Amino acid sequence: SLLMLLDASVFHVGENMRQKAFDLVVRSRIVTPKADPDIVIVDVNEKSLAALAGDYGRWPWPRQVFAEFVEAVEKQHPKAIVFDILFSDADLFNPDSDAYFNDTIATTDNTYFPLLRLDASQDTLSKIKPSMIAGVTKLENANADASIAVVLPHFEAALKAGRLGTHNIYPDADGISREYRLYHDDYGWKLPSLPLSIAQTLGYKPISDQNMLLNWRGGPFTYQNVSFSDV
Repeated sequence: SLLMLLDASVFHVGENMRQKAFDLVVRSRIVTPKADPDIVIVDVNEKSLAALAGDYGRWPWPRQVFAEFVEAVEKQHPKAIVFDILFSDADLFNPDSDAYFNDTIATTDNTYFPLLRLDASQDTLSKIKPSMIAGVTKLENANADASIAVVLPHFEAALKAGRLGTHNIYPDADGISREYRLYHDDYGWKLPSLPLSIAQTLGYKPISDQNMLLNWRGGPFTYQNVSFSDV
């Protein structure tokens, strides 16, 4: 007991042992799982921003750019095109460009878009009910009158398709992300994360746990990574 008190107040050796043990396991692995070669990250990086600046100016670009990107990638018949960009507002200066993007994604059945779950303290200020969001599952104890604070995609085609999911990250107190929240259980409504929404649509084995440890495949650029401007 004396040693435990000393550690808690002075030495802090046992503090956050679960996180430390996980870090040790990940760093000391003899065999690191390989990155899936069928996953390609298309990066809007500094190279892309510089390459497209002459035609489209500074970021954010008109949504027509992403519509043309979708059209080009669709010709390669991918299982999924997943945007990690939250298109939350209309582009008031390029309404035709927005319409083009909406019409383009309306013709697809494999495009996925994120939504942002805001802090629960803002829920009472929201007019959005979980039942309004396509892809949200009603559980047995669902509160039909509850509202949730979220930022949704602006585009009607994305909302109607229901291929949506949260892209929130919840790191530990030390700023390191060791777990991923697969879904939010808010007032009896199951709000899936973007990865879970993709997995469900593609028929992967369901996972019942709300959180999963991240089985890191390696450092940065472990997965295939290409510049948006090259694509």
